[in-house]
Amino acid sequence: MKNLLISIFIASAIFIFIGLSEINSKENSLSFSIKKIDANNVNTTIINNGSLDRNISNTSAGFEWLKGSGKYAVYSSGLWLSCKVNDSIRVSTAFYNTQFTPGYFDYLTQTPMGKDDPLRKVYKVSPLLPNGDAEFDPWSAWPVNQGAEWIDINHNGVYEPPSDYPLMKGSQNLFCTFTDGYRDTAINSRKTLPLRAEIHLYAYAKETNSCNANAIYYEWKIINKNITQWTDMSSAIWSDVDIGSSINDKGGTDSSLNMVYGYNGTNTDPIYGTAPPAVGYIIKEASRHNSNKADFAARWSCGFDCPLDSLQEYRVLHGLRNTGNPWINPITNKNTMFPYSGDPVNSSGWLDSTQGDRYVIIGSLFGTVASLDTINFKTITFINRGTTNLLSVEKIKDCVNEVVSINQISQNIPDGYRLSQNYPNPFNPTTNLEFGISELGFVSLKVYDILGNEVMTLVNENMNAGSYEVKFDGSNLTSGVYFYKLNTASFSQTKRMLLLK
Repeated sequence: MKNLLISIFIASAIFIFIGLSEINSKENSLSFSIKKIDANNVNTTIINNGSLDRNISNTSAGFEWLKGSGKYAVYSSGLWLSCKVNDSIRVSTAFYNTQFTPGYFDYLTQTPMGKDDPLRKVYKVSPLLPNGDAEFDPWSAWPVNQGAEWIDINHNGVYEPPSDYPLMKGSQNLFCTFTDGYRDTAINSRKTLPLRAEIHLYAYAKETNSCNANAIYYEWKIINKNITQWTDMSSAIWSDVDIGSSINDKGGTDSSLNMVYGYNGTNTDPIYGTAPPAVGYIIKEASRHNSNKADFAARWSCGFDCPLDSLQEYRVLHGLRNTGNPWINPITNKNTMFPYSGDPVNSSGWLDSTQGDRYVIIGSLFGTVASLDTINFKTITFINRGTTNLLSVEKIKDCVNEVVSINQISQNIPDGYRLSQNYPNPFNPTTNLEFGISELGFVSLKVYDILGNEVMTLVNENMNAGSYEVKFDGSNLTSGVYFYKLNTASFSQTKRMLLLK
């Protein structure tokens, strides 16, 4: 929680940043739709205005971990976008006062629509509740007409639940749309004209174990509804990390893992006590990117490097300091777009040397985006705890492979279940496992050693029909023969693989 002095400082900074006219602007007096996502150890919020992890009702922290503990690790998060339109800078951010509004942007008329439509809300569905309940919407209400994805069982192009059903990658699945287009008449010295973007957000969480039990997944479809192309376009996730108390946090980046993270600077936090957790943000997928999805990441504090207007935000969204100067790594004396990239566990490299209130951001550069083109931007927020504050950083780094491991490679419905031979085989230390699911249901994929001992659970959750690929990392295992087994309600198959180090 933020103490009183920090809260007053931040409130003052925000007031200076957004200005009184923006606080009272019409777009920010709207009633937004907000729903919890709490399928696993995390309890947080999804809002149809680009904001995450925020308790709007009392303007307090919204990312609770562990669920039910009353302890919070994130105060607020949100989507940030930037580009140029005819060389004019455009920036839209879900900061403390979001610049997005529920609804969509009509391309033909170049006008925003839907902010007063009660159907432009946050939808929430479960694979176990086709008819819904007090918390979940029925499958029949899934807003396919708004762009929500669904599984077409009979391939006729018509949504016919319950034989057809919503895209459900988790135990809880949420969808909403929003736009920055309502800002056309609200420009001031600190705010640009909008990109005229329409965003479709699909979020999900898995009721599972291990690292996935502490992760929330976000898939952002960012559509250019402007009649003019975007140039120098970028997208990012920003977060105000408050791991318990806000006065003792630090931040760091790891370009090899496409990650930015926050952690506690001391081993004892006033809220979390001994060995407080660390929280990480990963870019899982970004259009036009292959292995390195993140192009930049950073951390800043209240009085240092914090962007205070749209120009400074634009710079930050392109991997620069808010002054427009590049970050320079003091260890290597070279320019970098990943400051504070050292390893706090080993006390090596460029480290965050002070502690206090911390903000982090991670994003990707997309260049030119034509009218009606869509950018796919997938991110993961996750948290974990080690035996010390620094080993919590090591813990979340160890979780990266697991939380990004499952990829749906096709939504085409296979004729039956299948488990393919891993490739490469033999392998060292990673290999890929592919399998097909012919109907919605619970799926288990586990790895065993030669004695039949379970060594790793790769999948243990409800899954949609489709084809999937999972990466298996045997870095912590010895050379030898291993077996992987796929189990569903009506199918079971085992295959052999060989790890050679």
